Amino acid sequence: MDRKEIKPYSQCNVLIVDDEPMSRMLLQSILEAEFHCTTVESGSAAISYCAESLPDLVLLDMNMPDIGGLEVCATLKATPETKDIPVIFVTSTMDIESENACWEVGASDFVMKPVNASTLTHRVKTHLQNKLRTEFLEMMTFHDQLTGLYNRMYLTKEIPLLVKQVARDKGSVGAIMIDIDYFKLFNDTYGHLEGDLCLQKVAKIVSDTVKRPKDAVIRFGGEEFLVILPYNDYKGTKLVANQLVTAVAEAKIPHGKGIQNRVSISAGFAVWKATEVVQDNIAALIEDADVSLFEAKELGRNQAKG
Repeated sequence: MDRKEIKPYSQCNVLIVDDEPMSRMLLQSILEAEFHCTTVESGSAAISYCAESLPDLVLLDMNMPDIGGLEVCATLKATPETKDIPVIFVTSTMDIESENACWEVGASDFVMKPVNASTLTHRVKTHLQNKLRTEFLEMMTFHDQLTGLYNRMYLTKEIPLLVKQVARDKGSVGAIMIDIDYFKLFNDTYGHLEGDLCLQKVAKIVSDTVKRPKDAVIRFGGEEFLVILPYNDYKGTKLVANQLVTAVAEAKIPHGKGIQNRVSISAGFAVWKATEVVQDNIAALIEDADVSLFEAKELGRNQAKG
């Protein structure tokens, strides 16, 4: 999602799930003028599609031969990556028992067959609007407005939950502290507007280099960034840290008073067992990485130490 705008309906992907071809065609014909629509013909295909593509809303037939709609919805709601996707059931029969079952598995709404086109369109819009507003609010709360990276609020509120999950799985957590070399001199030379552009460029390089879905790139403050790597060991964390240093150097962002007349970064990393991070708090892991960052700077910058 764009950092400044809620995306329009035309960019929202509505997944239509129905085993009857005519029903899929009808629902798509109603909605495709205002939304991007994708159709699948089975419950298992719906679960697979949602796991890979994360649609904005699912329009789900209640009765299907392979996996019923209720089970599909329950599966989506039990999965962290898909739990926030609104699900609207489409059904031809709705007694009190079925209605209650819809709510119990986490459905957002239901519409009756034969479908009223206007009612369906408005209900889809209502639930998309709620989802997009929630996402936008979350984005504003947990993201740095200049770079689009996660912010300190995310570090405080969400990272501890992630670390606890890694601890339950008996894994390790890597942390990389990053500092842009001679950034004050960059600002003094080129001005603060160019400095902001430099921060955005480095943030994008770091974000593009750190690729695993659960990895988090955080703007820690000023020209400092923090990378949290759950389920990573010393070798893996060292590899990422060196990749980051190389990627920024190879971008060749001009810096007349920098190393080799280009922007570079120094990085310090540390890896702890997640159980130790939970016990001693995330701040201790970050401090450990910060000590290594200081070492990298003392040894000449433009390198990673850990």
